[in-house]
Amino acid sequence: MSADKIVLNDGVNVGQNGAENDDEFLFKCFVDHPAYSQLTNVNSSSTFLLGSTGAGKTAILRMINKQEENVSDLAVHDMAMNHIANSDTILFLKTLNVDLNLFFQALWKHVFCIEYIKVATHARDKDQFKYKITRLIETLTRGRSREKLESFVDKHEEQFWNTIDENVIELTDSLESEFNASFGGELRKFIARAGYVHSLGSQQKIQLQQRARKFLSQATLSELPAVISALSDYTRGRQDKYFITVDGLDEHWVDEEIKFELIQAMFESLKNLKKLRNFQVVVALRNDLYVRMIRETPSAKRQIEKYDDLIIRLRWSGSQLKELAEKRIREMCRRQYSSQNVGFSDVFKQNPTTKDTPWDYIYERTLRRPRDIINFINLSMHAAEGKSAVSKNAFLKGEANYSNLRHETLIHEWSGTFPGISILLEQLRGIPAYRSASEMAHTKFIDRLYDAFGQDESLHTDEIWLRLVSYVNKNIHLEPIELIQMVLYRLHLVGAIGLKLREDRPWDWIFETNQPVSEQQIENTTKFRVHPMLYATLGVRK
Repeated sequence: MSADKIVLNDGVNVGQNGAENDDEFLFKCFVDHPAYSQLTNVNSSSTFLLGSTGAGKTAILRMINKQEENVSDLAVHDMAMNHIANSDTILFLKTLNVDLNLFFQALWKHVFCIEYIKVATHARDKDQFKYKITRLIETLTRGRSREKLESFVDKHEEQFWNTIDENVIELTDSLESEFNASFGGELRKFIARAGYVHSLGSQQKIQLQQRARKFLSQATLSELPAVISALSDYTRGRQDKYFITVDGLDEHWVDEEIKFELIQAMFESLKNLKKLRNFQVVVALRNDLYVRMIRETPSAKRQIEKYDDLIIRLRWSGSQLKELAEKRIREMCRRQYSSQNVGFSDVFKQNPTTKDTPWDYIYERTLRRPRDIINFINLSMHAAEGKSAVSKNAFLKGEANYSNLRHETLIHEWSGTFPGISILLEQLRGIPAYRSASEMAHTKFIDRLYDAFGQDESLHTDEIWLRLVSYVNKNIHLEPIELIQMVLYRLHLVGAIGLKLREDRPWDWIFETNQPVSEQQIENTTKFRVHPMLYATLGVRK
């Protein structure tokens, strides 16, 4: 069948928004990405796959689950982590300002050790498990680590058959029971009387904090270093490979109060688990969650360079994205029309402008992510319903819908980190595509932001609003350039603008560098350019 015989019917598409719903295209049209090889190399330090929404993180994790032999998928929303968040013991320790990072690290290590032993023994029933785990332990030289591993397996034998939420609940209850034995009186007072901790004298509070820290360092889960050491000895020289994939950290799997502490503790725990030489945990993590983890957990700021060794920042080249578009259009035509030979240029024939080919135009309006390409192609084809190819008018109508979608997605993705992101994006409406910071740095800009933030109380946790209120109440001095620095930093971080920090430097786009600039790098002379994906929805003047 030739391209002329194709009719773009209602509902025709080259894939779904989310990889979890994209089986029809994902596996047949998968574009081999270097990140896949890095993550499946158990000798690699990389364990976190970092990227924005739609960058292909879930697709790569699903491909690992499909291609590799020994893979277990850890569903964080099944982990009953809110049992921890609602624990009286955890609330008491948090009110005392005791760092829970060590406990959270131990919790992750425990969960991953249990999952590793489960996937490594791959036992069908309890009898087979006992046989296989005994064989595993017998490969180890007798010593303290082997004894700890034997004790760990005996003590937690039922957990190898429990669901993961039952294990988390059991571990938390065990901590509460031990804590109650040492701090029962104090805990009962805390539960009975609101503000109990605040009523303590400074010396009493310090003594309680010291006792609590000592308790956490000596708690049940302190057995784990020796267990990991024993498992490390077992994995030395082995050729088999085992994987655990973790996705869904951007979903509501735990209360925000402890979410980012738990994510940071996962970073710390997985650094230690690198000792297991045939084991790889692969975690999908969205950019905005990583940024919030660094912003909201002070100890993370001290570790940020060390975390870089654990991270792969997911990037796509133009050729990789073009290959993805070609594969998906070919697969769509094969499924819908039994045609094997139709490619991108058969469906997108007319140039949208005198200067741009359809591909160049689409590519320029993406954040270099697969989902952007899929969205733009789908929306353009929907606008060309009943035709055999996408006309110029249908293409531009598709762009308008795509631009609206990108605008909405940015707000949805980043409003948790920056509550006022919708207001900041609105500052780009109707402006020229290129501007300098100095053109915005005037008192009217401060007034405009104050008025916009003031109209919506849900945005009053935003740091920019808090600074504006302090300025209006004359508690601080605020120069327009200070506000511009905060605004442009955020708009750059979310991908809405590129920055030219100096004349002798190239344009800095977050999707190219994957590294945020600092606010202090932004000066009056800094130039910024609105990303073309927002031109249509914000009426940006080209």
